[in-house]
Amino acid sequence: MPRILEDVKVLELTNSLAGAYCAKLLADQGADTIKIEPPGRGDNSRYEPPFIGGTPDRERSSLFLAFNTNKRSITLDINSPEGKGLFLDLLKESDIVIESFPPGHLDGIGLGYDELQKINKKIILTSVTHFGQTGPYKEFKGDDLTAQAMGGYLFAVTGLADKPPMGTALYQMDITAARNGATATLAALFQQRDSGLGQHVDVSEVEAAISTPGGLIQQYSFVGAVQRRGGGEHNVLDGMHLNTKDGEVTLTTAGTGGRPMETWAEFLGESRLLDPKFSSRQGRSQNWEELHKLVQDKLIEWNNLDLMEATTAKGLVIGLVQNLSQVINSPHLDGRQCFAELNHGEVGTLKYPGPGFLLDGENPMRGTSAAPLLGEHNESIFCDRLKLPKDQLEQLKTAGIV
Repeated sequence: MPRILEDVKVLELTNSLAGAYCAKLLADQGADTIKIEPPGRGDNSRYEPPFIGGTPDRERSSLFLAFNTNKRSITLDINSPEGKGLFLDLLKESDIVIESFPPGHLDGIGLGYDELQKINKKIILTSVTHFGQTGPYKEFKGDDLTAQAMGGYLFAVTGLADKPPMGTALYQMDITAARNGATATLAALFQQRDSGLGQHVDVSEVEAAISTPGGLIQQYSFVGAVQRRGGGEHNVLDGMHLNTKDGEVTLTTAGTGGRPMETWAEFLGESRLLDPKFSSRQGRSQNWEELHKLVQDKLIEWNNLDLMEATTAKGLVIGLVQNLSQVINSPHLDGRQCFAELNHGEVGTLKYPGPGFLLDGENPMRGTSAAPLLGEHNESIFCDRLKLPKDQLEQLKTAGIV
């Protein structure tokens, strides 16, 4: 099956998860993506745990393996004159450069957007940073948690009302910024194909956080409503996670026809839920501990999947909290071909989630490639593509330029 971006050439100059994931999103759809890493050490994420096998190894970082599928790796010092020249040779045939240096860094070494356009007028430069290329905070450093804090998440979304703010896990703001970057880059690519001209795409991780939660910033800017974290921690129905025999679920009032307590009392076989003190949302909130015990004592008799099947059969809606084993082995996800098995030269075959969509009914990541070894493609890129003699490549390696 043809891959939708197979005629697109990308150069990646990133040392951040947001930048790496932005490039991965293009690479996974077929873009010929060359990851340019510093000689010797490579990308910093190669040294982040957990490591496959438990022993620190730059080729076994789960984080690197997850964020760098379908790329080729070369090592190159772009700060050196020789390295800069080789980079510009690659640029001549490229469509996109994705970078995550501090604002002004590429300009300082003669590789800013204006200079790149002199070599290749159609080049798209996508810069992924914490605060963007302009504004009074552009020089500030940050991380995923910084974006959550500056973007309002910690104030309004995550954590309990009577406790300090709590950040989200799993690099959510990095991933959000990466998706924004990939979307903007593809939009610039459409224009490039029409006009022959490139653009400088400026992605701010903080602004990615701000643009995402529709009920947060917009509610305040439209009507002055201030959302605060922890609004549902006492809401036994529609919010609270409750234990089952093998996991957790969230009950909801959806599907109850405006009769939540009667409906759930009948389903759970618990007549005490009909007590008038539970009949209103306010009453349920005021007596949440007693309500919690009544409901919890019934739910603990169920397995997750059995409960989901029984409730949905009656038109009720629950939130099923699957553990990771249930996700990996889900019959629904298996039927959707959600996962792809990719072989890596050092760690063998690993199971990867797909991009979240199918193309003509197929997962486009199936049959593709795992993350590259450091400098794995030096010879094929420098010698085969740029026609560099092999003895010259060895000299560059000895000099620390490659």
